[in-house]
Amino acid sequence: MPQVQVLTGDPLMLESDALLIGVLEDDGRLKGVAAKTDKALNGQLRNLREWGEVKGKIGEVTVVHSLGLLPPRRLILFGLGKSNELDAETVRRAVGSAVKTLNQIGVRHAALVPPETDCLTLPDLARAITEATLLASYRYNRKSSDDEKPSLERMELVTTNRRSASEMDKGVQLGTMMAEATNFARDLVNAPPMEMIPTALAEQAKAVAEKRGLACEIYDERWIEEVGMGALRAVSLGSDQPPRFIVLRYEGKVDAPTIGLVGKGITFDSGGLCIKTAEGMLEMKGDMAGAAAVIAAMDAIARLQPAINVLGCVPATENMPGGKAYKPGDFIRAYSGKTVEVVNTDAEGRLILADALSYTKQRGASPILDAATLTSAAVIALGPICTGAFGNDEALVREVVEVGKQVGEPIWAMPMFADYRELLKSDFADIKNTGGRPGGAITAAWFIGEFVGDTPWVHLDIAPTFWSDKDRYYFSKGATGVAVRTFTQFILNRAKG
Repeated sequence: MPQVQVLTGDPLMLESDALLIGVLEDDGRLKGVAAKTDKALNGQLRNLREWGEVKGKIGEVTVVHSLGLLPPRRLILFGLGKSNELDAETVRRAVGSAVKTLNQIGVRHAALVPPETDCLTLPDLARAITEATLLASYRYNRKSSDDEKPSLERMELVTTNRRSASEMDKGVQLGTMMAEATNFARDLVNAPPMEMIPTALAEQAKAVAEKRGLACEIYDERWIEEVGMGALRAVSLGSDQPPRFIVLRYEGKVDAPTIGLVGKGITFDSGGLCIKTAEGMLEMKGDMAGAAAVIAAMDAIARLQPAINVLGCVPATENMPGGKAYKPGDFIRAYSGKTVEVVNTDAEGRLILADALSYTKQRGASPILDAATLTSAAVIALGPICTGAFGNDEALVREVVEVGKQVGEPIWAMPMFADYRELLKSDFADIKNTGGRPGGAITAAWFIGEFVGDTPWVHLDIAPTFWSDKDRYYFSKGATGVAVRTFTQFILNRAKG
């Protein structure tokens, strides 16, 4: 990963492989560094604008060679979009697009002039640029050749003002931690399921705890049975891989509230006896993306040291159709004591979350946030654009949605009318594990909400957003690391009061 740092000086005097300059879509004037650069290049930048080759649209990147007229070898003009729409996310997308170009053309050392804007503070601006640089440079590669390895090694944010440099440095530090945690989650999700088995996921959590000073407990199948986590145990029965229940604790302040983070950790989901199609299984190594988000967020939280306490819980298992697999028609007693009628073994994520949420509630965490690749219904409802939010506290849901806006992870609040609960009524048990296809994402949320009770809670269905089918902006094809920044920022905001 490239290193991002702040430098005080004249960007046009800096010898670099590339100098990045942002261009607005609705303002054709060249100002500041752009104007000086244009003068040194005999008006060529102005010509490109007039000819319509540089429009300033988000995602547009133009490479201009300086041909020895300036110390930087190349000028990279990247579109910032319209001035009235400029925010942290447009900066992330604009810089991310530029960074992808840098990596494609082999740039190792780049400098960037932060755009002038009143819409963002200097720390927020620097944070967005840093996150974009590190996220856009991510690549998961198991190919025998290393030809596609990103080339960028260093990005310097250049300013002529020492006070501005100090402010931007704060944003660089925060953005680095956020992006590194997100990329860590991407690695966990992208890893092949033959490697990322439940015990391996537990080892990753343990390594984070040892590195960051977190308290950590890893519980095995015997403990899971002894304490009565019947839902988690039932799902695990079809697999030769033993389940694990992972607990991470961050203690930031004595007598401060404890916030709960819970992540679905199905390390591979075949659907169990209600088996998926071959195509439907292809991305199911990512059915532990919620777990990855919790573990990575706990890593970032431990580094950032907020004055608050956090309990992270991950139920981890495979869902396989082995000879001992649980079956449609089975009855399960969950950790809370409630009984569940199994209607569909491919509705397994909500079962393991039921036990994890009950445990988290029992340990006194409030509020509780969970992330899970829970339903294909959420994908149908929302497409690949945003995560669905469900909860029992409207103010908390709004808070989480706003945090998503803050970090660039769009979230949409979904309805939780009480009538949906009727679809989960069972003739034989307290509840059945699916209410059918209509409103499937909502009834799934209602199911896991049954095990939270009155504790304020928000469920994030990240099935639409955990995976990207293509490279775009600062995303790479594969895992997105979604919910890491939302979880971490939520904790930071709560710690600040």
